[in-house]
Amino acid sequence: MSEDFISSIKDRMEKAKALAITLGTIVGRVAKYIPNKIDEENNTVNIVLDAQTYYKYPFLGRIGILLGAIDIKTLYFVLLRVIGYERSDVSSLLFSDSPLISVNETGDEEPGSLVSNVVVKCEMLTKINVLESTEPEAADIVIEPQSPVILPNPDIIERALDTNRGLLRLGLLDSPENKIKVSISLDDLNYHMLILGTTGAGKTSFVKDLIAGIYKIADDTKVFVFDATGDYYHIFLPPDKNNKSVKESLSMFESLYSKFNEIKLGIIYPISRKWLKKYTGGKKDLLSITSSYYNLYVEPIVNYLRKKGFNFYISVNPGNIVISNSEWKAETYIYPFYFKFNDIKKILHRLNPYFSEQATQFLKILIKKKGSQYNSLDDLIEAMDTDDIEKISIHKSTKENIIRGLYLLKETGLFDVGVKKEPLKKILNEPYKLLVLDLYNSELDDFSQKIITYYFLDKIFELRELEMKKGNLKDRLVLIIDEAHKFFPSGKGGEEDANYVRRVAGKISTMMRLGRRRRIGFIFSTHNPNDLSDIIVQLANTKVIFRIKPEVAENLGISKSDAKILSWEKNGVAFLLSPWLREGKIKIRVPVPPPLGHYDLSKAG
Repeated sequence: MSEDFISSIKDRMEKAKALAITLGTIVGRVAKYIPNKIDEENNTVNIVLDAQTYYKYPFLGRIGILLGAIDIKTLYFVLLRVIGYERSDVSSLLFSDSPLISVNETGDEEPGSLVSNVVVKCEMLTKINVLESTEPEAADIVIEPQSPVILPNPDIIERALDTNRGLLRLGLLDSPENKIKVSISLDDLNYHMLILGTTGAGKTSFVKDLIAGIYKIADDTKVFVFDATGDYYHIFLPPDKNNKSVKESLSMFESLYSKFNEIKLGIIYPISRKWLKKYTGGKKDLLSITSSYYNLYVEPIVNYLRKKGFNFYISVNPGNIVISNSEWKAETYIYPFYFKFNDIKKILHRLNPYFSEQATQFLKILIKKKGSQYNSLDDLIEAMDTDDIEKISIHKSTKENIIRGLYLLKETGLFDVGVKKEPLKKILNEPYKLLVLDLYNSELDDFSQKIITYYFLDKIFELRELEMKKGNLKDRLVLIIDEAHKFFPSGKGGEEDANYVRRVAGKISTMMRLGRRRRIGFIFSTHNPNDLSDIIVQLANTKVIFRIKPEVAENLGISKSDAKILSWEKNGVAFLLSPWLREGKIKIRVPVPPPLGHYDLSKAG
């Protein structure tokens, strides 16, 4: 073999080492004596670390961490993920594997026998020609033995995984450096997101992180939250900075964006006659409603924070609440909501999703022909109860379905309440970027919550459709639905439940499929996808999976070993699955708790 050839290999080895030093910290080399394989079945690299290096870094020994190799032959940087280790005591080389022979009978410890090398098994992810600044490509090469192996700097990992796709920063890569930002484009939201995880794993905190992130970076994006859990109406209150975990998460959020200390939002609050009678003594003016809302739901949290040393300036005005101090400023607008019969009677047939198909068609025809005769829900119910309606052919079971459905609507107490209200179109066009539909504090039953949610989805889609046809659609609308299985369940239950499931599945399917052109994106959150409509699971392109049962994670595309580890993970750690990612899935850490109000006092006095 010519000396020139040997010399050229030596030159490449030196260049590989020099390049490795610029891209990270050298920790080992690709194994000399264990073959590396790349074929249809294998994509593995074996790395050797000396014991001193292995002990120096506490995270070595964990699977899933990222390393890098500089291939001697091509001088490419190849990103590696650790999938396993082989670790043996030196004495195992001297004795048989049989425990009868190899066990130390005296029980003396032998630290010297732990100085053996560690074999690290890795899978190759992507490769980059760093010298020519190429884009990341699939790692499809066999790496030369003795190639230097590094702990890569955060910027080269970010580049190799293409984690920095846009302005919306979801969190940090779950890696020892904890500095690698993971982000997506705001346009990715048009393809919808599903957040999964057991109670307390960090789902709601992550949703609030997203809200705060969108609020910080996107002037052309409005967020609309359907709050049926009581977790969002108080986001305009400051986080509890006296809490150690809150301080840590705020620091993490600020590393992703910057300090969050100001918010302005609108709260749409459904008002029933029963609520007015109970809390305002029947008064219908906006100041009475706003004051009652503050006293009932906001003041308990303010008092809790005051006990912890927070001081606030508070102003409660008709339809407006201001809360501020030297570090926080929040302004909230209260919009009472109820149904005006004359405004919605033309869509009454689709207001109650429990109406059968026949009932829906009959109501549509009836209102079209005789709608002017009915000025209230009571008028329509009375007409349905009389024989006069029989002039229009209707089956007995259909009539019973309609009457039952109309009585259910009446029982909500949400019709013709008589309070001054703003049209939804006007509310959506207000300049602030965040709206919360407070279904939780309205003391509404499940049925009332469902019909209001269904109505708002229907109305929002209708308004976006009109704006699109006029060419006026300039902003993006992100709809957030926590505990989504409550509103969009899987197809289980009786016939009436089946009517509901079919109706809402059709509505959500249409909105998700057509949402991209109308710049509508959904963010759903639930604890188990098995309880949720299959359509949502299928059409949500991005999935964020927090701690959850291993079998559920596996069904969503997480490997068996990763699913097992995830089931024991701490709060705020999740797998991000997205077609936009180079690899398809990565593990991230998110700020938990969030930089917004996050309290579980509910209606405590």
